Amino acid sequence: MKKIDMDQLRNEIIGINEVFETPYGSRAITYADYTASGKPLKFIENYLLELQRFYANSHTEDDITGESMTKLLHESENIIKKEVNGEKNCSVIAAGTGSTGAMITFSKIIGLYMAPATKKRMLELAKETEYEAALTKFFGTEQLEKAPVVFIGPFEHHSNILIWRESIAEVVEIGLDSEGYMDLEELKARVSDSKYAGRVKIGSFSAGSNVTGVKLPVYEVARILHQNDALACFDFAASGPYVEIDMNKDEESYFDAVYISPHKFIGGPGSAGLLVVRNELYDMSLPPTSVGGGTVDYVSSFGQDYTRNIEEREKAGTPGIIQILKSAMAMQLKGQIGVDFITEVEEDFMAQFVERFKDNENVEILGPKDPTKRISIISFMIKYKDSYLHPRYITTLLNDLFGIQSRAGCSCAGPYGHGLLGIDQETSERFRALIQKGISSIKPGWVRVNLHYTMSQEIIDFLLDAIDFVSKNAHLFLKDYQVDLNGGGWSHLNPVEGNQMLDSFGVPESLKLMGRDLPMMEGIDWTAEYKKYLDEAAKMAEALSKDFKESFGSYKNEEAQAVNWFYFVNSING
Repeated sequence: MKKIDMDQLRNEIIGINEVFETPYGSRAITYADYTASGKPLKFIENYLLELQRFYANSHTEDDITGESMTKLLHESENIIKKEVNGEKNCSVIAAGTGSTGAMITFSKIIGLYMAPATKKRMLELAKETEYEAALTKFFGTEQLEKAPVVFIGPFEHHSNILIWRESIAEVVEIGLDSEGYMDLEELKARVSDSKYAGRVKIGSFSAGSNVTGVKLPVYEVARILHQNDALACFDFAASGPYVEIDMNKDEESYFDAVYISPHKFIGGPGSAGLLVVRNELYDMSLPPTSVGGGTVDYVSSFGQDYTRNIEEREKAGTPGIIQILKSAMAMQLKGQIGVDFITEVEEDFMAQFVERFKDNENVEILGPKDPTKRISIISFMIKYKDSYLHPRYITTLLNDLFGIQSRAGCSCAGPYGHGLLGIDQETSERFRALIQKGISSIKPGWVRVNLHYTMSQEIIDFLLDAIDFVSKNAHLFLKDYQVDLNGGGWSHLNPVEGNQMLDSFGVPESLKLMGRDLPMMEGIDWTAEYKKYLDEAAKMAEALSKDFKESFGSYKNEEAQAVNWFYFVNSING
């Protein structure tokens, strides 16, 4: 199998040489938001275009196009199972566009999730009948003594919290230990508690935080769960592109189900969400969780017989063939690159980041700092004096000054964020009340970057230099920006007007490409560009420092100002 060269792979990234206009001039895009989504690769897109010469519905099996797509679809599912060592006893179910869809499907398969409207309808039907009291109790805040219990971790994505809260299960959260990792002793105590004896127990944990990159010792957690008769399920949305996923590690440390977001893999955008589940968990005596064409062996006016193949039963209607093919290719590419290589590179990048900013009082890195216990997802906050600079401002400034693509906000991990930022319940409720009134800018958060293994050392150096620059100078640029106190967004006072690509989306624009290959962007002298951006930023900062005055704005809303945690100069709304 051909070895993957990182320089060659990086040059295959679509958009690698893209340039855009900012208030400070043209900037080449430096993408550091791989945690949110990977980037497409030219050779994968070209290969999929080649395969689409024979595209057809996989339910058509007796002509060359239908037969071809059906075989490719099954081969893709086999590749996915091979990449997670699940060939002998697992099924692959495509669900939605990421881990969220996989979780919802799994919660239905094990009988925990019911649509809210269905609950409401059942209560309405039971009204003034002998079943009313029982159903009201069952769907209310009181848990039945025999209700299933789902154990979740301290750094879950909202998806792995809300799905279970809205199910019929009791949800138990395992906390952090003193070092900022999940407390395994608490897990042992909770999952073995006699109060849960005889109940269905499910552990559903993030395999790695999408905020701090902290890795869960998944095989040890699986062993603890299985020793206490609980299912071991893991969300690999954030860590899946970088770590091993082994459904059958050993007799105790196996996985019952995993949720995967291949769109976060390099080459994966546009792929399907994946649930990989052990066959023994699937109740074949029940109808599929989603019924439709392709799930049956026979249908008449008098009844129906569903197929006995799990993957076919859960593939109602025409499947997302291209999406599943792309999922398989993204996962196979990761396997070919190798987890050992990915780990070695990213641990080095992570160590460089920690070393660079360990003595910088303006940069607060969230979470534990040990590079061997986290993937290279880094969230940080920028301090100034006794407060902070808003993460959405920092992300905007990184974009405008340097072309760096990062992410600001809470990364859909609000509960974990409360602990990381030290937000108590009283303060949280005050924030919540203000946000409900439409003052979204008060919502706390952080800046997140991903030091991806496809990056060169030159890119890493540039990212560190840029973050170092904003940590020392971002306050000087505040007067150039305004914050929307209601919406929460930040914008330059002299924004770039219009975006040709965004302003002209649609078929008429696409027709201009008819009969043409996609244009190739000219190569960029990255060394010269990076130096130029840093030099220009330094000159601007020097000029701004000469007349800088600490004259900051404030909320008109007294309740908001009382809990305000960031500086701003110009504002609109609120």
